[in-house]
Amino acid sequence: MKAAFIERHGGPEVLKYGDMPDPVAAPGEVVVDIVAASVNGADWKVREGKSGQLSKFPYILGRDFSGVVSALGEGVSDLRIGDEVFAVCDVGQEGAYAEKIAIKAAIVAKKTDCLSHVDAAALALAGLTAICAIEDTLKLKAGETILIQGGAGGVASFAIQLAKHLGARVITTASAANHDYLRKIGADEIIDYNAVDFTKVVQDCDAVFDTVGGDVAQRSFTVLKPGGRAAFIGSGAQAPKPERSDVTALRPSVGRDRPHLERIVALVASGAVRPPEVTRYRLSEAAAAHELSQSRHFRGKLVFIVR
Repeated sequence: MKAAFIERHGGPEVLKYGDMPDPVAAPGEVVVDIVAASVNGADWKVREGKSGQLSKFPYILGRDFSGVVSALGEGVSDLRIGDEVFAVCDVGQEGAYAEKIAIKAAIVAKKTDCLSHVDAAALALAGLTAICAIEDTLKLKAGETILIQGGAGGVASFAIQLAKHLGARVITTASAANHDYLRKIGADEIIDYNAVDFTKVVQDCDAVFDTVGGDVAQRSFTVLKPGGRAAFIGSGAQAPKPERSDVTALRPSVGRDRPHLERIVALVASGAVRPPEVTRYRLSEAAAAHELSQSRHFRGKLVFIVR
């Protein structure tokens, strides 16, 4: 099979495109012929060695994808060859920058006609992360106010729509070029982070969801009301510690399972969430995709068209 892979850590230039061995389904697994695969911020961090040094090269990056089941491992009875599916790789597994992948059948979900393969790939990890943060971790309720940092990104744009669906008031931060886009997907108030310090204009939030990290994450605590809670996905494995004792800092646990993926399908099918804007690349253009991903100057999701 063709794949984009690395043979050492480094910049985008270390990404290579070429032949790799076809995967084989172990018991309980399926092989999926990948049609589209998503690019995530975590990918370039792995490439650079910032998410831990890899012990085995060559290494195929990529965590979420959509495609068609082409082989069944022993014991798999709930999926069939020819099923259109999408999934997020299990924790510790990657390999979606390729024409094929072997993955646990239990964490694969069927893709319905409401989603194209491109949209399913774009929504898989982003939607899973947003649902785990907004519903499972923050437990956002109708009537609450939430600040979502970095609104134009894939995870945040899903979170904005989910928060509105749950009945919350949504404030978000984004550059001016993205304000119209964010209004269309449901944001009630948008702050241009290039022109305005959000801590000066936002207060008494019930919740914060930060996808940016760094100084933005730490300053996000100031906009919470007493008893407020904040969830962080841009600050590493641990949530930053607040300088005040009357708020709670949380790091969502983004487990891989079929029910969360089915929740994504249900939200899209109902019209509560729509897929993000997508910038498409060929798998052979992995280096260019990583350059854009690392710059963070894009809207929505970057997706590889594999076949």
